[in-house]
Amino acid sequence: MPLVGPVLGNLILAQMSAQGFTGSKTLQLAMAIGNGIVTNILATNIYQGTATGIGTGAGKGTGFVVGVVPPVLAGAINAKMAQKGFTGTKMLQLSLAIGIAFSTHILMGQVQSLSVPVAVGVGNGSLKGIIRAAMGGSIMAMMSAQGFTGTKQVNMAMAIGVGVASVLSKARVITTIIGVGYPPSPTTGTDIGKLI
Repeated sequence: MPLVGPVLGNLILAQMSAQGFTGSKTLQLAMAIGNGIVTNILATNIYQGTATGIGTGAGKGTGFVVGVVPPVLAGAINAKMAQKGFTGTKMLQLSLAIGIAFSTHILMGQVQSLSVPVAVGVGNGSLKGIIRAAMGGSIMAMMSAQGFTGTKQVNMAMAIGVGVASVLSKARVITTIIGVGYPPSPTTGTDIGKLI
């Protein structure tokens, strides 16, 4: 299943509800954050990895992002929130809600790649091109579209965007490569693609 903004928004909403957020704007805030994160990832990510396996030729890879852990992500978001002046138990709860929801949703995304010259094997790499400030800007644009404006909007959007992007940039991508190649001897190469 590909990454979908409203799906992430609903996961964030469920986690916000579990953390005690019940206000009339909770749905809009959750959707703004979810759509902002996913829109930015799908527009900017590039997977770059190293392929190892057998057979000189080409193979198509499919894989997943691993290593986005809820407490680590929540901690990164909460630290950025504190730097922007957001403190208190509600900010920790919001950070945790986003961290749990995004960690769940990123596992639904699939990396698709092309490996050359490895025909059959595995790819190992990371996502590139995700810019922290751009992710914050994407969240901010979605907040504005949902009617969230004010002096703290930019700070909150940037704190969430920078926190998510910083953890995502350290995550790993593992792909399984299947294709056609000959001779069946050990081969190394590149594995390049996108998270969808």
